Amino acid sequence: MSHAAAVLSAEPTDAPARPSARLVTVLALLAAFAASMSLYVATTQALSYHARDEGPNASYAIALHGGDLPTIDTPVAQDPERFPQITQGANREEFDRHRLIWTANHPPLYYLLGVPWVALADALDSPQVLIAGMRAMSALAYGALVFLVGLIAFEVTPRRPAAAMLATAITASPAVLAIAAGFIMNDSLSVAASSLTVLATLRILRLGVTRNRMLVMAVAGTLAAATKAPGVITVIMCGAALGVTLLLRDRTWKGFVRATWLTAIATGAPGLAIGWFYVRNIVLYGDATASSALLSRYQRVQVDTWFEVMTAPRFWHGWYDHLWVPLQLRGTSLHWVIDAITFVALLGLALGVVARLRDHGRERGLVVSAPRVPSVATVGLLVLIAHAFVIVVNLAQFRSGGGNPHERYLMTVMPLVAIVLSVGLLAIVDAVPWGEIRRREEIAAAVVSAFLVGLAAATFAVWVQTQIGLGRDPMLPEIRPAAYVILLIGALCALAAVGLPLVWRPRGDPSGAGMRSSGTGSALLALRGAGRG
Repeated sequence: MSHAAAVLSAEPTDAPARPSARLVTVLALLAAFAASMSLYVATTQALSYHARDEGPNASYAIALHGGDLPTIDTPVAQDPERFPQITQGANREEFDRHRLIWTANHPPLYYLLGVPWVALADALDSPQVLIAGMRAMSALAYGALVFLVGLIAFEVTPRRPAAAMLATAITASPAVLAIAAGFIMNDSLSVAASSLTVLATLRILRLGVTRNRMLVMAVAGTLAAATKAPGVITVIMCGAALGVTLLLRDRTWKGFVRATWLTAIATGAPGLAIGWFYVRNIVLYGDATASSALLSRYQRVQVDTWFEVMTAPRFWHGWYDHLWVPLQLRGTSLHWVIDAITFVALLGLALGVVARLRDHGRERGLVVSAPRVPSVATVGLLVLIAHAFVIVVNLAQFRSGGGNPHERYLMTVMPLVAIVLSVGLLAIVDAVPWGEIRRREEIAAAVVSAFLVGLAAATFAVWVQTQIGLGRDPMLPEIRPAAYVILLIGALCALAAVGLPLVWRPRGDPSGAGMRSSGTGSALLALRGAGRG
């Protein structure tokens, strides 16, 4: 049975409780590499910002600093002395509707974090501090997202650390997302908080309920819901997954009460903390996200029906490819590279699922135990799949209503994409009868990660050269060296990340590294964990 099949099996009892220091170091280095690209954008582009998007986002924080919670009808900041970039950008807009804080439909957490940057910009009499500071928050949140995806992958495959490394590298590889995270936007913070919520849920299901784990889940859910509306979906789905899984494990009345109570905590805390904002949106605009009001204001014209958008493979395929292919490289062979990697991964995943279905009957005949409950891997993948499906449906509605899709909107589904691709690629590796299974997975993960990191660096370099050629790299000369130092550090982190698994061997191998055959080893792993949740 392949690695992909083992992922869908229940966890063995001797799975490590936490990732090793070796693995955490690799994940952190890859996250630092991703954050370095975003931080470069945050510092070098500070005087050439996106007026239509960043002006309203920065003005939201400015309004909060002044003690006001803006609405979508609140004008952007107009103060040429304090905020010259925002004022000049707003004045360049042709229509008044582009001089409003249309981002006020979002919850205020990201913008509250921007308030200190407003105060610091005023204190230093340096307007660019506000823009660079809010961008830096987004960039660091993107690095945190990359790291958290690796930890989620570890929870799904605790006996296969190579999958966590590869999932992290895949999340760090789309330079388009790293570039987007270098501007003032709440997407990366929102997805990072949602990923933390998923991680906390999976740790509870795998290791058991504790007060600290429930506290982390409740706080993470609150952060997710207080940053962007998709975070509410994450909270609901993680709460439901927690309650249903616990109930399946203990089907007594006491188990029902316990599952209900814990679900209430996981979903109720975010609801009490930030639910008022969504009620406010309903009162002001007629729906919780103000999407109808915004589509009407900006005169969006329906381009297709929702069904036509949902069933348009070319649209979704192109949007997916564009995560890795910046505008300057569209139409090149880079599309084929991304498609080939994806096809191989999906093939491996399909083979694993087939193997799992084939072995299911054997397990039923060999193992006598309590009724089966979903494994943590299964629950985690189902939560990520259901969450991604809801997001895709919402994006289809947005697109059909005339909205302009941006690649960063797909950042929400990156945890699922990264884990699916990593599991599928390693399933192909497991099919190769060469050496110890764990070691060959690590080597393959390091090699593929090196390729992905190189791909990200190359596409990012193309974007940087284009920006410099267009004269859009105007950061102040005294600050410019810092941006290049950040890039250099990121490059060194990437080299260390892909090299460490090759030279830093674990002291022991309690996780089955000595299994020579992926088929035998994975089947034993599945049988040992059968009947457990």
